[in-house]
This record gives sequence, structure tokens and C-alpha cells, in this order.
Amino acid sequence: MATIEQLPGELNIITTQHDDLSILLDFDIVLTGYTFASEIEVSLIDSILTIANTDLSTGKITLTASRALLLTIPIGIHRWYLDWIAPGTLHRRVLSGTFTLKE
Repeated sequence: MATIEQLPGELNIITTQHDDLSILLDFDIVLTGYTFASEIEVSLIDSILTIANTDLSTGKITLTASRALLLTIPIGIHRWYLDWIAPGTLHRRVLSGTFTLKE
């Protein structure tokens, strides 16, 4: 019997509170028509990462978090994720991992 696994890719992020964060992601597929959501899960609040549609025709988006946002997140290890909704409402968590914030 075959087994099918559909799990998000793992991407662990480590940064400091005093830096702006910018990560270019290249999925190498056409993302035109997709929408995206990404959050850092913190105990009492969720902090939303900004997503820029860098070049959807070639599969590129950029995740960013300003220093001002990072200063609102407690130092420590949190979880984060990136979801996409494909045309036709196919919802998928494509990346997740730890989000470590250092001083």
C-alpha cells in the first residue's frame, strides 16, 4: 500500500530584535493568483510577517519583519508558518519552523 505525505517544508529562522528581517523565498512555480498568510505564534499574540509579491510569475515572494515589529515579540523560541491559497481555494501550509528571536 502506498503512503502519501503532504507536510510543510521546514525553515527555521534565527534573528535578533535589533535587525530588520527580509527573506526571499523562491518556490520555482508560477504563483500568479495565489494569496499568502504568515504568522509568528507568540503565547498571547500572533505577529504577522509582511509578505511582498516579489515576482509571482517566477514564484518569488519576500517575507519581512521590521525591527519595530520584532521589538514587540519576546526573546525566545516561537513557531512560525507560511500558508498559501491557490486559485480555486486550495489552502496549504507550505513552510513552518521555529522562529528564534535573540537580543
